[in-house]
Amino acid sequence: MPTSRSQRGSAPPPQRASRRWCNPADHGATRRRLRLLTETEWRWSSPAVVTIGANRVAHTMSNELDLRINAEIAERGAISFSRFMERALTEPDLGYYVTERVRAGREGDFITAPELHSLLGSALARIATDVWRRLDEPARFRWVEYGAGSGALALALIAQLRRDGSPLINALEIQPIDVNTFRSEELRNAVTSEQQNGAPALVGAEAQPTAGMVIANEYLDALPFNIYVGRANAAHGVSERCVGLAADGLTRAWVERELDASEAQRVAEHFGAPLAEGQLAEACFTFDAWLHEVTTRITSGLVAVIDYGRDGVTLRDASSRMAGTALAYQGHRATTDLLSEPGERDLTAHVDLTALRRAAAAVGLQPVASTSQAALLAGAGLDDEVDRLRRGPEATLEGAIALRSALAHLMNPRGMGGFAVELFALGTPEHRSRMADPANPLPGAAAPIRPLV
Repeated sequence: MPTSRSQRGSAPPPQRASRRWCNPADHGATRRRLRLLTETEWRWSSPAVVTIGANRVAHTMSNELDLRINAEIAERGAISFSRFMERALTEPDLGYYVTERVRAGREGDFITAPELHSLLGSALARIATDVWRRLDEPARFRWVEYGAGSGALALALIAQLRRDGSPLINALEIQPIDVNTFRSEELRNAVTSEQQNGAPALVGAEAQPTAGMVIANEYLDALPFNIYVGRANAAHGVSERCVGLAADGLTRAWVERELDASEAQRVAEHFGAPLAEGQLAEACFTFDAWLHEVTTRITSGLVAVIDYGRDGVTLRDASSRMAGTALAYQGHRATTDLLSEPGERDLTAHVDLTALRRAAAAVGLQPVASTSQAALLAGAGLDDEVDRLRRGPEATLEGAIALRSALAHLMNPRGMGGFAVELFALGTPEHRSRMADPANPLPGAAAPIRPLV
């Protein structure tokens, strides 16, 4: 079984090296060999910039994206990590998420719950049906999926709605949001092939909003983020870790930039508590914009975020998080080398749930539940689905083996089962109160709301 990104969501948060199989070694004959330089000196290049020699990776300039990024740095000077990450992941024709190569699944670099098994899609189908009913069964109900890929989650949802005989299937529209045109085409083909069986219609990204449900499964962790470092002598105790070039003009290296007072204050307020000296921490400032966009996708309904994440205090606990949470993934392996092979590696960090909840409140979303993926599955019909798969007319030995393996991952609190699930309601006050009714919770949403810390 390929490794997943699941250990990143484990609780309690483990040390950086133990979160996942970390091996920065050579990935085979087709990968360039990396030579890790272990320098320890700090070199001041200007009063405002520090060049960090530790943990730099020397690599050959073997692809176009390498050259483009280095050209930008040479022209503009050191860039933020969020800018580097944006280009590494979404550069037209070259970025990690836009090329034809399959990234998720057994043949890719990581595996997510929908590729592992249909269980998550089945659970979300039952939740979607309940949401639709609480909205008085509108004639149109849209499934909006960010990072939809080739459609594994949406197809599992459709299959479960059919098995349940849910009338929602007749109102359902699918709106996939994905930067990868190759995966989007695969999704369109898969749904189209099912339409003879009454599959829902596909709608484009520009469709007018309607009632529905928004799902972001392992999506927010890959939104570009900045990296900061605790510095007692800096404004508000924080500096920014940026991406620059070493003296050879080819090797990318970490450089440290002093922030002006207003910038530093913004970062310090985002973190809420000072970082320890030398401590690294990530900050994603795009949750607000993303959630604002979400409110333009549906008029009323539910927003579901599933991802590895923790509250801000836990993420920045210096006793266990001195090095932050950012990792790069390639070939089902993780590495702390974030700067090599842009376009060939996934770049991620834990989701700051405190920042997410704060952003949700700012756009008028009402918290419904804050739970785990294991609890969501258990409360949304998992036992019935497992029984069907084991004893139903379509049960097979191969299916039983796959189910057992999937359950070991999805229900493990130190694996995918420990992923955070954040549910928010959108719509009129009456609709929001129906969604968040503690006396009649949504399937899988019975866990109490976590404190906003």
